[in-house]
Amino acid sequence: MKQKAGLIARVAIMATGVAGFAAVSPSADAQSNVRLYGLLDSGLTYVSKVAGPSGTTTGNRLSVDSGDLQQSRWGMKGIEDLGGGMKALFILEGGFSVANGTAGQGGLALGRTTVVGLSSPYGTVQIGRRKDYIDEIATWYSSVHDFGVFINGVHDNNLDRVGGNRANNSIRYDSPDFRGLSANVTYGFGGTPGSMATGQSLGFGANYKYGGFGVGFGYWQSRLGTGTGMTNASSDAGATPGGGCDPAYGHASDVCIRTWMVGTSYRWDKARVYASWSRTLQPLARFGGTAAPLATTLTSAASSGAFAAAGSNNDATNVFDVGVNYWVLPNLKLAAAVLHSRYSFVGAPATGRLLQFNVGLDYFLSKRTDLYSNFANLRASHMYNPGITGGAPGRDATQSAVTLGLRHVF
Repeated sequence: MKQKAGLIARVAIMATGVAGFAAVSPSADAQSNVRLYGLLDSGLTYVSKVAGPSGTTTGNRLSVDSGDLQQSRWGMKGIEDLGGGMKALFILEGGFSVANGTAGQGGLALGRTTVVGLSSPYGTVQIGRRKDYIDEIATWYSSVHDFGVFINGVHDNNLDRVGGNRANNSIRYDSPDFRGLSANVTYGFGGTPGSMATGQSLGFGANYKYGGFGVGFGYWQSRLGTGTGMTNASSDAGATPGGGCDPAYGHASDVCIRTWMVGTSYRWDKARVYASWSRTLQPLARFGGTAAPLATTLTSAASSGAFAAAGSNNDATNVFDVGVNYWVLPNLKLAAAVLHSRYSFVGAPATGRLLQFNVGLDYFLSKRTDLYSNFANLRASHMYNPGITGGAPGRDATQSAVTLGLRHVF
């Protein structure tokens, strides 16, 4: 009986402790606004003139690809009301391939976004890993919204961040909307003892919307971190080590990328037109030769070597992106875009040029599921062709690609 009484007493004490802990801890009700979400995008893709294993031959490729329009991902986000207009928030998001199940962003389980933050009437602060403001500008004013990864190559192999790059160890502030005007500042800490500048990244931007009209800009710069060879330990996870951000080209804390994007759009009735211009500088890009390659010797991989988009001697790039989309039916959208980019190469008098034409359609089976098909043709002169998707093409200055995909959002 004494043992039984003692057991009852211990259970009572434990119950009292649990009740006390619950009184000072977040309750189940406080977490009821946590949401699980995701997106799956996969389809059949045909690409002409893709480089073979040796890099000196070409062949057409037919494959199942993941994320031609949007990268597949899953995530959780939540908001807790703290009172007085203040809220706590978090976002955890990881990317993956539907085609083979592998994790995206270099194999990181939560490589897309990992942030915790606070929001108030004075703005929102987020701490962790996430995209910078150029990603918003690109989504609103470039053809990435209509054509996804099909435009990354012509956009300086994504060095201008049109397809979304991320900063580690960052603090991001977004202002509240004031009569259509909003602004952003993002700072990435390099985390190097004795040097605030080493591995540092910094971005800012602003946007204005009024009715169907919008205009905005974003700026970003990255500094070299510590590292050897092709490894750059910068807070900017998108800094291309094969281009100007190779530590072999400069010293820790040197600025290796400066890029900005401006854009505008106007929507009326069923149509929307948009245009953007981006400019990217690689101050550390080194001398890489005096003559641009011929079409018979196109063997360079993406973002590496001389005369490649975002390559080792590509010191400046300008990208012009103009497009239109039109809703033929409430659930059928047609889209078209023309993209042109120009590349300055250290030590070469000729300007590299890329010209790409895109057309596409998107048919919504429901609010969460759509079928899409896009076609693109890319032409290069005085430089290596970066390819439309799936890596650089082989020994040819032109490439075409078409995809038929299915996207589902949950």
